[in-house]
Amino acid sequence: MEKLIKTINGLSGGCEVYGVGGFARDLLLKRKHEDIDLAVNKNAQKFSKKLAVSLKAKFVILDDKNKIYRIMLSKDYPVKNIDVSLFDGKTINEDLKNRDFTINAAAFKLKDFASYKKNLLTVNNKVLKDLKTKTIRAVSDNIFKSDPLRMLRAFRFSAELKFALSKDTLSLIKKYSSSVLNSAPERIKNEFFRILSAGNSREILEVMDKCLLLPALFDAISHMKKASKKHYYHPGGLFEHSFETMSAAENILNNLRKYFPENAAELKEHFFKTGEYSENITRANLLKFAALFHDSAKPETAKKEGAKMRFFGHEDLGAKKISDVMKSLKMGKKEISAASFLVSKHMRPSTLTKNNIVTKKASLKFFRDIEDNTPDLLILSMADWHSYKKLKIHSKKELKFQEDSVRKLLKEFYELKNKKPLSKIIDGHIVMKKFALKPGPWIGDLVNLVLEKQYEGKLADTAAALKFLDSKLTQIKKKYKL
Repeated sequence: MEKLIKTINGLSGGCEVYGVGGFARDLLLKRKHEDIDLAVNKNAQKFSKKLAVSLKAKFVILDDKNKIYRIMLSKDYPVKNIDVSLFDGKTINEDLKNRDFTINAAAFKLKDFASYKKNLLTVNNKVLKDLKTKTIRAVSDNIFKSDPLRMLRAFRFSAELKFALSKDTLSLIKKYSSSVLNSAPERIKNEFFRILSAGNSREILEVMDKCLLLPALFDAISHMKKASKKHYYHPGGLFEHSFETMSAAENILNNLRKYFPENAAELKEHFFKTGEYSENITRANLLKFAALFHDSAKPETAKKEGAKMRFFGHEDLGAKKISDVMKSLKMGKKEISAASFLVSKHMRPSTLTKNNIVTKKASLKFFRDIEDNTPDLLILSMADWHSYKKLKIHSKKELKFQEDSVRKLLKEFYELKNKKPLSKIIDGHIVMKKFALKPGPWIGDLVNLVLEKQYEGKLADTAAALKFLDSKLTQIKKKYKL
């Protein structure tokens, strides 16, 4: 770090360069920092480009209007990024007064890095006190008016730092909550999913809801809150059930070793690895997001049959609704597809296990249909069941059976996944030639029938596979009217 700071100082030329915001905060908290935040009095873009060239890094314009730039460093450096901004005001003191929260309103001349504590500048006498008491406090009453996204940033800091928001700041957020959508969708997405990445996102979202931020962010949540409570088991209605499902999913993800001792390591890798989706998105926080919206279409599909309420088709409509929500946040196609798939299939695990017996054939078909989303869907189903624990809707025996079924299916899934790939004894071309069939979905059905028998260890070569398919041909032709 010292070497990098020395390089930056050597390139500063006639600029005043200050370490600010999260950089100063994390130094004071003795936290590992991923980024270096700098503020300069002039030539922010010129200085940033000079840094990028010298450090052989990528230069990115974050906000050209407000003169904010990023230098993305390689893995050879102790931090990921250097963010450079022009003073928000004529001096560093004015800049600090325009920052969001007191914990971020500290600065030091970068040339004083070795003795930054002695040369620390703060916006007021609450900065060090708030860092000590772990309090997030608005610098002024106008911070959310000038940038509504700061409301989400407040809760993201709360989640990541384990700090609490001051009462005055919570009141301000409640006052300005309706303006949150005036922020750029991409920025909302990044902050919200960083909140969901925390292991304590349940308690953070609970406070956000009390400040009216959740219904302001998502119309779907507003509609869930307005849905008639008489159709649902939870006293708080549909939203309480959805929130409890998200909370249960978080609890399971936080305790994988407890719930899945045999597959905990594989599940941890599956849910928390990065790079599969866009920045700040993992399977873990995507699962929590899906859990929050999995039943969002129940109000539109509610229909009474005798003494019971039914919600036929709520899975498919719910998949469309969560897709619309994610599109409004400018999310990527891959993560939209994954979340909507989970919502569309969230009833399937319970349907699979309802008869207390899951045959080998049935589990293989399930794995083939759900593929790599199998762990996600099974844990979503388990969380759905757990959401009723406090209400005691299900007996302990029923809950135990459901948990045991999920554990068994996950164990089978990973056993199959880790097995040596099956030898390819048949393919579509062989099937079409042998039975004089044209291309179509029936070819996939026939090939899958062979795969199922292969997994069961009942077919070993092409001749046996074709003989088996010959016995199934009439059934497939009848199904597709061939």
